[in-house]
Amino acid sequence: MFIDPPPLAPILPGEGFPDHEAVRLLHVLPRGLAPVREADGTPRFALSRFRDTTIGAAGGMMHLELDFATLDPDLMGAAATDGWDLRLAGFSAARARLRSHVPGLSDDGPLGPWSEVGLSTRTLLVEDHLFDANTAQMLDALLSSDAGDIEVEVEARYEGLEQPLPVLVSAELAQVAALLRASAPSSLLAEGVAQDAVEAAILSAVSGAHSPFRCEQLGSEVVADDTVLRRCLALAMRDDLLAAVATDDSWAVPRYRWRDEIAVEGKRSWDLSVPRRTSRVWQGRWSLRSLLRDLPSEDRQAFFPAFSAIAPFATVPVALIGPVGLDPRFVRRVQIDVLASGPGGVPQQRSFVYPPTPAFQRFNVSYPALTETFQVSAHVSATLSPLAGKVPALPRPLGRRPLKAGTAIAWTAADAGFDTLAVSVMPALFDRAARIEVKVADGDTLLCVASLTHDAPEAMLAWETQSGTPAISAVAYKDEAGGPSVTLHEGAAHGSLLVRPEMLEVLDPETIRVSLDPASIGNAAYAAITLADPTGRKRSFSLDAGEVFDWPCWRSSRFDPLSYQYRVQHIPRLPDGTTLPLVSGDWLRGQAPELRIVLQPAGVDA
Repeated sequence: MFIDPPPLAPILPGEGFPDHEAVRLLHVLPRGLAPVREADGTPRFALSRFRDTTIGAAGGMMHLELDFATLDPDLMGAAATDGWDLRLAGFSAARARLRSHVPGLSDDGPLGPWSEVGLSTRTLLVEDHLFDANTAQMLDALLSSDAGDIEVEVEARYEGLEQPLPVLVSAELAQVAALLRASAPSSLLAEGVAQDAVEAAILSAVSGAHSPFRCEQLGSEVVADDTVLRRCLALAMRDDLLAAVATDDSWAVPRYRWRDEIAVEGKRSWDLSVPRRTSRVWQGRWSLRSLLRDLPSEDRQAFFPAFSAIAPFATVPVALIGPVGLDPRFVRRVQIDVLASGPGGVPQQRSFVYPPTPAFQRFNVSYPALTETFQVSAHVSATLSPLAGKVPALPRPLGRRPLKAGTAIAWTAADAGFDTLAVSVMPALFDRAARIEVKVADGDTLLCVASLTHDAPEAMLAWETQSGTPAISAVAYKDEAGGPSVTLHEGAAHGSLLVRPEMLEVLDPETIRVSLDPASIGNAAYAAITLADPTGRKRSFSLDAGEVFDWPCWRSSRFDPLSYQYRVQHIPRLPDGTTLPLVSGDWLRGQAPELRIVLQPAGVDA
């Protein structure tokens, strides 16, 4: 987690984190959630309650699109005045559930399990969130009184960089492991423990007069107190000593255990000035009561319709609920045909074509209740757009499929015979890449391909449903026509994919292992090296016999290969033991992850 970060004007600690390169750039966490609204101010929200004898169901369904609300305008203005650039933090995954606060009907608690929600650049989509009859009863009570509330509880995962310290720490890894094993809980040997227990074990082993650590301050900044220093050290050395316990739950708190084998040869060094990446979870809630306050009483029925059992001699309201965000670049046409009995007993068919039919459509069906029973049937047919780059470019019809129909007809992409994946690219990523190519494939068969640019950063990919789960890959290209490329993501195609700037940025340095060649020990009375990576970061330290230094080298970008510069300074030693003046070598270029310095005897050219 973040290690006691200093105040980052104009925000408070814990509300954001600094960028790894830009000095005055802050990644800001949202202050809350607000419904996304159309151009006319209508919120993108639909919630229906139904008790349907035709399909034997009772409960409700919700479609909701929420916007991550950032800082208030006054604070944004103050940030601009002080020279700070605020940017909304990018989330990698999100989930949501309902939580009740209705007096007399429930305790203050969640209504059902968590469900994954879709992410885009700065919004999240809670779609097809079903709830039971008990929740529908709570909604009835909420709409009829001013007491209580029902909230949408959201958790979103993001990544940031913890606060670095200008300190280089060296120690014998075997000695540190022995101290930690003596003080760590026994559970570390088997099922593992959470991060806080790992910190407690490591902190208890590094104190005392016989500490195995050697600390060297790397800058003029004032180092934080000893506790902060040791916590930062615990994070830096954790991966050398501990391994994460595998789990199938991506939202589970990470647990760690001792590695089966721990390297014990020589000394190790940990550069605490390197900002290390960590993952955290942001929590937010949105209140249905906040929406009700802004709605006139005549509009509540439109946003909170209730579909009850069929009554004789009555017009039956029917709701057609479809998915949102269908992309015409991949879905050419979807048609829903609804067939129901009319007032004279003659079947009547209504057809709805997407686009332009909205996701939530309402219409009335009348029927002769004294002589006929209410009957309704529905079918869906879809045609996908031609596959990009395929010759000939032919549309792909998927055939006509039946839908489960009642007074609420809900259809999804899966009902129509295709799967979808929402892909969104955050604008800051296009500062370094010209385009992002996203492909969905089932083995060697290409199912869908999309090219995202600064002018078109979002897409809702669609492909015909396969028997297995296809794979998705996202590749960034430095130039519009091609050139160097970087694979940003590979995995199973499901849910949504948010392509974030940190996927392309160099957040993790390469480790260069620097050592002095044993055969060169007698050739110099003193040796030191200065290293510089492409970002301008430099580090200088002495070269001691038998000691290996780990130097973090940052690439200029993920498009560029590993490259760095180094210069060696040494005091030559003659065979008789006398020394010569200090010799400073030229700047040399290196590309290997291991750098062994060879010093030739005095008088011998390198």
